[in-house]
Amino acid sequence: MPLKELIMASYEILTPTKDGKPRIKVLVEYGYDEHGKRLRKRKTITLPMLSEANIINAIAQFEKSLGIGTPIFENPLKRTFHSFSEEFMLNYVQQELKVKSRNTYENYLKQGITSYFGHMLLSKITTGLVNHFFLEQKANKAGSLVEKFVLLKSMFNKAIEWGYIQSNPCDKAVKPKRAKSKRINFYTESQIQHLLAVLPKFHIKHQLQTKIALFCGLRMTEIVALRFESLDFAHNTILVENTLQYDKLSNRFFLDSTKTGENRLVYAPKTLIQELQAYIEQKKKKLDKLGDKFNPLLDDKGKAIYFIFSKDNGYPNHPDRMSKQWSDIVIRHELPAITFHGLRHSYASYMLSKGINIKVIQEQLGHSNIRETLNTYSHVTREQKENATSLFDSFH
Repeated sequence: MPLKELIMASYEILTPTKDGKPRIKVLVEYGYDEHGKRLRKRKTITLPMLSEANIINAIAQFEKSLGIGTPIFENPLKRTFHSFSEEFMLNYVQQELKVKSRNTYENYLKQGITSYFGHMLLSKITTGLVNHFFLEQKANKAGSLVEKFVLLKSMFNKAIEWGYIQSNPCDKAVKPKRAKSKRINFYTESQIQHLLAVLPKFHIKHQLQTKIALFCGLRMTEIVALRFESLDFAHNTILVENTLQYDKLSNRFFLDSTKTGENRLVYAPKTLIQELQAYIEQKKKKLDKLGDKFNPLLDDKGKAIYFIFSKDNGYPNHPDRMSKQWSDIVIRHELPAITFHGLRHSYASYMLSKGINIKVIQEQLGHSNIRETLNTYSHVTREQKENATSLFDSFH
């Protein structure tokens, strides 16, 4: 049977009290009444210190004071897909999956699923309707069709488990075919030289972010998660331990593990490390002068996290912001149009073209296995094969 409480809590940080104590406003959503109205309670809470532990404890105490736990009236036959999708997100996705997965699912729901199925009764959704939805999606050239199908099938399986429906309409539906992988976009050697020629025109922060992606192959979320202590100036290395993620539900940033769940040590050009060292020294001086205006992200122990790339007040930048800034730079300086992630592809493609061992490239990129690297950059290895066979032309 489904969980009836549908508990969801979020908070926002308010201005401190007159005596400087931190405050948060908590919103608890805990289900529906017999008329289908969402049950919500809000409370402003003063904390002894702004830390993750204190926030979690405050929310737990507030939920306890509400006496949450009374079963909520619900008629399974009148359950709409939209209503069920909210419960699916609250009681399954938010409880069991990572924030990144939750954000991805929310995006898929917004990209046609909710607008098509939302008003329908869950018990009335048929295989034919599922097939029609994906025909529409294909006609509209929508993306991620396979992923959306997997999500829908998972949702209907959960609806069966929770007693809302008897069978899964996706079981006999036509599964969308995965689109052929598009050729990745990257800069050639001459285009890299052009980029480096105009690079001094960028803001210093954007210069360094670009170089880290281009010279080291880091992902965007890894770059914004770098801290002062991530760099080893003596050995010219960058320790990649985390990614920076944004939780839309709680409206907060947090450090998550890397894509593979493993740390990696990335070797960087000495000149880049020296530039980063100088940048960090200047940043430390600026942060020291902020005083009460210093607003860093705090770790689980309430200690400030010093990001290399952050806002002027020390608060982290959203990874999407870096992508937007890069797009603006490409237009402003008339560079070939590739995404910021394309700089990572440019790094790998250039390294392969210069004959660098594929195992070294795999470790630098943080791929889970060498097959992933070979498959992603097959265009380069194919060219290497052609060049290799041409060596024997001289024998004819």
